[in-house]
Amino acid sequence: MQNITHTFRIVGIKGHGAFENFATEVPEFARQLLHRTREIEHHTNIEIALFEPKWGDSHLEGHYYVGILVRDKPSHVPKGMEYLEVSGTYVSAKGSIDHVDLLYEEVGQCRAEQNLTRDWLSYIVETYHPMENGEEVEVFLPVIGS
Repeated sequence: MQNITHTFRIVGIKGHGAFENFATEVPEFARQLLHRTREIEHHTNIEIALFEPKWGDSHLEGHYYVGILVRDKPSHVPKGMEYLEVSGTYVSAKGSIDHVDLLYEEVGQCRAEQNLTRDWLSYIVETYHPMENGEEVEVFLPVIGS
C-alpha cells in the first residue's frame, strides 16, 4: 500500500455505459485494443483502464478508457484511439486480479487512515501486469494532496 503522485501516458479507446456493466464491457474493449497494440508506438505491454467515479446511487452511467501505457507521446495515434496524460496523487495497492475487490477495500481504508480526501473529479486507475500464474492488478484511488 502506498501513496504516490504519478503521471500515466496512455493510448486507448473510450467507452461509455452503465456502471453495472463495466465488469463485462471493459474486458471486451480491452480485448479489442489488444488486437491493435502493434499500431501503438512506444507501448509498454502494460494494460490500463481509467474509470469515471460513481458519485452516488442516481449516477447510473459513466465513461471509461481502456488502453496501454506508453513511454513517450506517440507521433501518430491510431484511428479510433486517443492519447491521454493523466496525473494525480493516488493511494495504491497491488495484488491478484482475482481479489480486486479486496484491493479496493485496502485503498479505501488506507485513504481513511491517512485522512486523505477522495478526489471525485479524477479517474480511478487500474493497471494490469501479466504474471507467470495469472495477472496482477494495481489499483490507484485518486486523492487530494498527499
